[in-house]
Amino acid sequence: MASPRTRPEADEHGTGPAGGAATADGVAPVAEAVATAAPTRASSVDLGLTLPPLRRPAPQQRPVPQQRPEPQQRSVPLQRPVPVQRPAPPEASVGRPRGTARALALRELVQERRLASVLAGMTHSAFPRTLAGRTAMRLLLAAPFVIVAVLLEVGGVSESVSANVLLVARTATVDWTGSGAAWLGDTFPPITGVVAAITPGGAFGLSIVGALCAGVVVHAMIELMVQRGFHASTVTALTLALVANPLFFFLATENLPAFLGIAFFGLAMTDVVRFVTYRNTQSGFRAGILLMLATLTDPNGLLYATAAVLTVPFLTHGRHQVGVHRAHALVLVFPTLSALAALMFVQWSFGGDPLGAFRSVLDYDASRWPIFWSLFTTPFGLLLLAPVASAWLMTTVVRRLAGGVVGTLLLAAVLLGFVIGTVPMNSAGNTFVLVTLAAIALVPPSTTVPRIALANVMALLQLTIAIAAALQRDVVVQWMDTVLRSLGLT
Repeated sequence: MASPRTRPEADEHGTGPAGGAATADGVAPVAEAVATAAPTRASSVDLGLTLPPLRRPAPQQRPVPQQRPEPQQRSVPLQRPVPVQRPAPPEASVGRPRGTARALALRELVQERRLASVLAGMTHSAFPRTLAGRTAMRLLLAAPFVIVAVLLEVGGVSESVSANVLLVARTATVDWTGSGAAWLGDTFPPITGVVAAITPGGAFGLSIVGALCAGVVVHAMIELMVQRGFHASTVTALTLALVANPLFFFLATENLPAFLGIAFFGLAMTDVVRFVTYRNTQSGFRAGILLMLATLTDPNGLLYATAAVLTVPFLTHGRHQVGVHRAHALVLVFPTLSALAALMFVQWSFGGDPLGAFRSVLDYDASRWPIFWSLFTTPFGLLLLAPVASAWLMTTVVRRLAGGVVGTLLLAAVLLGFVIGTVPMNSAGNTFVLVTLAAIALVPPSTTVPRIALANVMALLQLTIAIAAALQRDVVVQWMDTVLRSLGLT
């Protein structure tokens, strides 16, 4: 074979006798032409390399997926399904329920509370419906107290009887023009101290303020009983037991700090029941604020707030829930503790004595401790125990332990206040009004005729006890003589 460089170029285009078809050895001429047109390193060393003919690769065709043959459905005779027997759930333990049993218990508890809330009439609808009607009702209820306050001013009640006189005398010695904060300690509790300073008329002005507040408190109690679905006869009996006695009038017209503190406590207890029993969070916040106001209004208000918090475990139905009592107590006492902490900080910052405000109202006397023994040895002591005994009797009837517990705690708070000086010695009616307001807040509505009749009888029994206790207190007897003298009846 000749060299690619010496081979004639005309041989590259040679055709066969079959009309232009390439011969079998036409591969070499094509290789020689390619090599001449594009010299490479292989051609420079004179290597006999040949290139295959350039052909466009045929496009690859994707294999067609084969369809699987559909399985033939066999006819199976219909059979009745065999019921699967599930294992029985484990029995709930005697103590705290767990797992599914606990969920079922909580579900039943929620349903029970929903039913109880419906039965208790938790509608929160105002009574009366209109603002004008409510205002007129409050003024109408306050009218008898205003009349009594005017009669006392006309008759000239003795200064030893009225605690308002002592409050006015104490606020008159406060230096309101100073730049410090000493007035906080001199006027503790601060709310009633400020009210006494800005109210014109002295003790008579405070009596009018107490009379107007009495109308608001009585209306609030009536509205609560109507909302909870009390029978009309029970509403009437409990209202008479609260106001148709000399003790309530005496407290409202002659001892504004004690009356406001007790009123705030009574309103707070209604919200405590709604918060703890029916899980109404808004009522819990409102109850905490009302207990704070009771503490900042009455020197003995802190003891009342403590009694309300200690009653919480006897109100809740979810005793198996971890931490539920602590959570309720924290919501109720947080506003009170915050206010007292702020007051102590101000006293420490300006006066150097964080407890100065509390020392101004304390008057501890060890000789007053025998008052506890006199509960069982004197007629007046037995009359003090009578409202608490009535509360325990009501607790037995309605099967709510909280009524008797809070009655006992409130009696202890009042007696302890007498010993430490937070309850004035000329005060009267504190225990009775406290227990009556707590009973209205805690007693559930009766739905049967025997229970309605029994509740009415016990309410009238409370009224009888209150009248008998009023006749045993010298300050109340002097107060009644002043009222009757002003009317010309003595």
